[in-house]
Amino acid sequence: STLSNDIISNIVSFLSAKDAAVASVLSKRWQNIYTIVPNLEFDNTLENQGSLTDFLNGLLALPASTRIKNVSIKRRGRDGPNRDADLNRFLCNVLKRGVLKLKLDIWVTLDGRYSLPVEVFTCKTLVELELGSILQIDLVPENALLPALKTLIIDAVQFSDQSGCAFQKLLSSCPVLVELRMLNVQWEHWQWSRRVSSPTLEKLTMNHRYHFGNTYYDMEGITFDTPSLTSLKYYDLPPKSYPTVNLDSLVEATISLTLPLHHAWTGKHARRGDTVPSVTNLIKGLRNVETLNLSSTDTVAAFYFSNEAIPVFENLHRLSIATEREFCWRTLPYLLKKSPNLESLVIGGPLHYNYQLGDGYESEEIYSEDDDEEESESDDDEPICECLSDYSFLESCLVKTVEISEYSGTKIELKHMKHFLEKLSCLELVKVFSHERDEEEHVQLRTNLLNLPRSSKCKIKFEFIPPRSSV
Repeated sequence: STLSNDIISNIVSFLSAKDAAVASVLSKRWQNIYTIVPNLEFDNTLENQGSLTDFLNGLLALPASTRIKNVSIKRRGRDGPNRDADLNRFLCNVLKRGVLKLKLDIWVTLDGRYSLPVEVFTCKTLVELELGSILQIDLVPENALLPALKTLIIDAVQFSDQSGCAFQKLLSSCPVLVELRMLNVQWEHWQWSRRVSSPTLEKLTMNHRYHFGNTYYDMEGITFDTPSLTSLKYYDLPPKSYPTVNLDSLVEATISLTLPLHHAWTGKHARRGDTVPSVTNLIKGLRNVETLNLSSTDTVAAFYFSNEAIPVFENLHRLSIATEREFCWRTLPYLLKKSPNLESLVIGGPLHYNYQLGDGYESEEIYSEDDDEEESESDDDEPICECLSDYSFLESCLVKTVEISEYSGTKIELKHMKHFLEKLSCLELVKVFSHERDEEEHVQLRTNLLNLPRSSKCKIKFEFIPPRSSV
């Protein structure tokens, strides 16, 4: 063949392990080239994939010197009477071949018991390990050590160790771990120390599996001992407390707390015996962030009810808060007063109004001056919530950019924008995102905003977004 070695290697990478083994026997040249397999994948949900046993036999046919870079196993349902034994034989074999990335997506039936082989926890070459899903880890061996592992992903994995904390043992076995992603977690079914601890961890994502309609969640507390962490994405039903929070190096954080149904931070709706979550230590632990995204209204409310714990955010440059049309903005003054160097404010939702005053302010129609012909010129009855008062808290802000993610152009929204433009003396740019409308409404919306008094250095940019598909 006149094909280059690189092309042949690429062709071989698309072959099954069994076919590649046959090819290496038939051709000495291919045998020499086929010393490294870039990707090895098994997915029994695909047609013509064959059984795991066949896949294992193909792997065993490869020369012992063959290296494998990336391995992905996806298994659903039953795959023969010896499926667990075959899977573990397969894993033990590939882990001896210098694997850098291992992805396991294994569904374990409720009545089934499956244990990962010890070799998964002692592989010296693994750089990235992904474990899932509906997988239970009962034991991490005492000699567990993953000296090269930098990325660990666990998806719908449950840790259950009666004699200790398998989860913490796993983290402790990763001395150079940089990124940890914990997806679809259900803490309430874990048996663990409620502690996330790693001296090297820089990026952490924690995503609790939330079932809509949850009315109860009993979690004692979670400790974060991650002094090197720079990026945190945390989505959870809040535990009763955060005993220790060590996030001294944190640069960016997205926090999304969701209270169980019919619960409130004040305990107003709590059932007898329920404990209202305390997020005081978590809030204090965010003090060094440069970018902060409070991506749920429950989170924003938590900051209000724990406002005495809000630290001075000396490094905070960008703040994003989730809003809803009838959600009170009383948290905003506290946050802005504690953010002396804030440059960018993102309103992640619609502008707020006091819906209790009514008088047509809840209308979604774009405001037109014709609407005022029969109305009083007095602003005494402005539907501005007490949480905003006279907007005086804006006057000390150094904010240069404001983004509004859901702007409708109603009368009360214009009143809000008037205050923003008047009182934010350093404002240089306002980004307005609105749903697409007909051209006449686009012109009206733009004209209304552009006619508001503002600094000569302040620009207003518009972006009209197509409506979401209902399909």
